[in-house]
Amino acid sequence: MKRLKGFIFVVFIFSLLIDFSALPREVHLPDSTPLSGTVLIAESFYEQIRGEDELVPLEFQAWPGSSGFRDADWFNMRIEAHPGDVLVLSPGQYKADLWVFAPGITITTEPDAEEMAEIWGTVEIDADGIILDRIAVTGPRKHYSSGHGIEVNREVVDRITIRNCLVEDNEWMGIHVIGPRGEIREFRVEDCEVLNNESFGIEVQGVENLIITGCTVTGNKEGVHIGSNVLNVEMRDNVIYGNHLVDVYRKDQ
Repeated sequence: MKRLKGFIFVVFIFSLLIDFSALPREVHLPDSTPLSGTVLIAESFYEQIRGEDELVPLEFQAWPGSSGFRDADWFNMRIEAHPGDVLVLSPGQYKADLWVFAPGITITTEPDAEEMAEIWGTVEIDADGIILDRIAVTGPRKHYSSGHGIEVNREVVDRITIRNCLVEDNEWMGIHVIGPRGEIREFRVEDCEVLNNESFGIEVQGVENLIITGCTVTGNKEGVHIGSNVLNVEMRDNVIYGNHLVDVYRKDQ
């Protein structure tokens, strides 16, 4: 009996040391938070400055802006997420631009839904280890978006996976690497449809390992554009045809 009490006491103390709010969780949208306009997804939004009575909004590098930064209060919606979290979207169309600053999260559509959740705007990924799974990103620019479908900031991303997604009818590029410096170690695009975007379907630069598998890329100005400093390329089981200028272009390294 004493051993059992001791065990319970240890478990109780251990539980006090765990921050259960930081454990991975599923966040269902838009049930928990509306999804429209400019949407910030981050681990925190405010900080306490010494000498200040009120919390001060954090700044995030978000296009556009003369300084290149926007504070948390600029965004219409703020969604808190932490590594391991899964953001689950209900099917439907959301007129929203997403800036993702929370690392190690997955954004996906409800698994039982027949249709994908559709982001009618831009999804900008500014954090490492993101998985974008079964999401549609479509349509011309709106709000403050760049007009690209999915933007990946190579200054902060080491690994990213985009899979089972539809990227269609964007005003500029479908999937676009941004950032003047840095290198992405692994960039995966798997089982996606990249269709009828006004500029390149998939454009990459500064990638050590580029893996494009099981994708259909057609109707874009240019299909797959492999730019500067892309070292290893694996492309298999893709259907790439009918792009206006060229289906696959690779810059001489």
